[in-house]
Amino acid sequence: MTTTPTKTPRIFNTPDIPAHDRGNGVTTRLFCSESRCAAGVTTGTTTLPVGRSVQMHSHNCDEQIIILQGQAEAEFNGARHPIGPMEVAFIPKDTVHCFHNVGDLPVLMLFVYDAGKVTRTFAASGETVEHLSESDLAQPRS
Repeated sequence: MTTTPTKTPRIFNTPDIPAHDRGNGVTTRLFCSESRCAAGVTTGTTTLPVGRSVQMHSHNCDEQIIILQGQAEAEFNGARHPIGPMEVAFIPKDTVHCFHNVGDLPVLMLFVYDAGKVTRTFAASGETVEHLSESDLAQPRS
């Protein structure tokens, strides 16, 4: 039986925030979620290496992406939209989307989901996976 942690103030130092390998050089660091700190939101960062993308997908909740570094394009509704540092993409629940690194630096993006438990549904296969599970790949491992 999995227990949910108690909500208490805390600091997560860098060594306490492991990088999850999402395939093809993409990494994600989870800050808070329901399972990690009893939060009703899920937050963290994802790093996209130069020239990399995540596959088209949707979530069970609304998402905000804030670009902290680099130049990206957000793809949704059949179009790609440029987005750079300190710009925000709002992606409503069930909207198929992805992000592409189109610059010369890694893209570092902060994500905020409005749910403590997040799922990802891949557009190509229709498969739904738990956020940051072993099956939650940005791209297949190369």
